[in-house]
Amino acid sequence: MKKLALLLLLVPFALLAAPDDKTVTLTGEVVDLHCYTSRGAHGEEHAGCANGCISRDVPAGFLTEDGTLYLLVNEKMNSVKEKVAGKAGKKLTATGRVVERSGMKVLQLITLE
Repeated sequence: MKKLALLLLLVPFALLAAPDDKTVTLTGEVVDLHCYTSRGAHGEEHAGCANGCISRDVPAGFLTEDGTLYLLVNEKMNSVKEKVAGKAGKKLTATGRVVERSGMKVLQLITLE
């Protein structure tokens, strides 16, 4: 768990050196990565728990309609927590840049509607 926390802390710094990839628009939902990765929890029935977890700094992810999971990081060097607050479990459109490093898919979030 400590290694995952360290990795999640370092990913935004690594992304600063990433080239300016094309902006993409994805449809899906915000999930908290703990509940989703440990037991597949997502959707409206899990929204309250996911929003609570994210508010307590559990990393947020974006699960697309085709089942692809992205770690969400902010476009700027700060947390995505404010952008995703209260939005878990809802069908949303995310705009950002996709970066993949060492097998991890990351969405540098620009907008979430």
